[in-house]
Amino acid sequence: MRDLVNLAVDMTREIPAPVGRALQFVARIGDREPPVETTIVPPEPAEGLLVYFPGFNTPLGPWETAKCRMLAAAFGEPVLLTEIPGMSRFGDALPRPVRKSMLRGDIDAWAELMVDYQLAALEAIGRPRPATVDLIGYSTGCSLAVAALRRWRAVADVRSTTLVEPVATLSRSLLKLEMHNLADVLRQPASYATNHAHDWVMDARRRQLREPWVRYGPVDLVAIAQVLAQPHLPGELPLDGSMTINLVRGARSDLCHAESFRALHEACPARGITVEVAGLGHPLWHSFPLLDALVPLLGDAVREGGGPDLQVPGRHGADQQGAGQRGGGRDGAGQQGGGRVIEPSSPR
Repeated sequence: MRDLVNLAVDMTREIPAPVGRALQFVARIGDREPPVETTIVPPEPAEGLLVYFPGFNTPLGPWETAKCRMLAAAFGEPVLLTEIPGMSRFGDALPRPVRKSMLRGDIDAWAELMVDYQLAALEAIGRPRPATVDLIGYSTGCSLAVAALRRWRAVADVRSTTLVEPVATLSRSLLKLEMHNLADVLRQPASYATNHAHDWVMDARRRQLREPWVRYGPVDLVAIAQVLAQPHLPGELPLDGSMTINLVRGARSDLCHAESFRALHEACPARGITVEVAGLGHPLWHSFPLLDALVPLLGDAVREGGGPDLQVPGRHGADQQGAGQRGGGRDGAGQQGGGRVIEPSSPR
């Protein structure tokens, strides 16, 4: 039987600041394509790689770097994060052919472009392609991660896919999608408020607010919405037990539809876990006390699901606990545009 974890977290308990070197740099696909910002944590080579597909409107910087450090410690491998094409700090539009396909609701060209950037980022810093890969996506990133599966499986052994708050699990009109989005936007203050008792989180937030935000045009915004309004999931997600699959949903989420999520949970194999988070909605990924409890659960599920036990060089970790209760249930050339190594902040 597949594990279903109902996760309730004490948001006031002390949580350690994640540590680990991070390299932030710019990657391109050839000379004429627009750049994207990229982060890898830690920058030292390793056999495996966790490829992180972020959510809509996600700028890179201290906030996401802290999440990458948590993920690297929990999964035991470096984490690669690139901006979503068409939604970067540089404000470059999507290529016209990609946008055209997205306006029809197709995601494949967009996902292909993102994998091109991910591979270009590795090449830009002289990293060989990994032998083993794990994929994780949040929100919009869930759809991109699953659509990118075929491409990544041609490059490496993909041992797991983790979907946090998947959106594209059912067909919705753009109006309905926007109504659900607005409902979850109104839940953002509750998620951010869980961080207020933690000085290192608030320090990262203040530093993040000084970073450039991502920019995108109105036509690209409509194209992205058309993609998210389609039932792309489970798509090519293998449900035959050949891959570990983790699923996460906030109990109050509207964007991650409850019935469609439950159907996805019931269709998934025993390898992996499903986590339902009490008290939070779609913006749960912005609560660091939650991440401190959730991310180790996801990493443990991947290790228990099989595959090599991969270690991050120079990995630092801390014991992390949450209050959970389990129940039964069912290729392109890269260019580096300048990088900076970010040393970890000291825990407070």
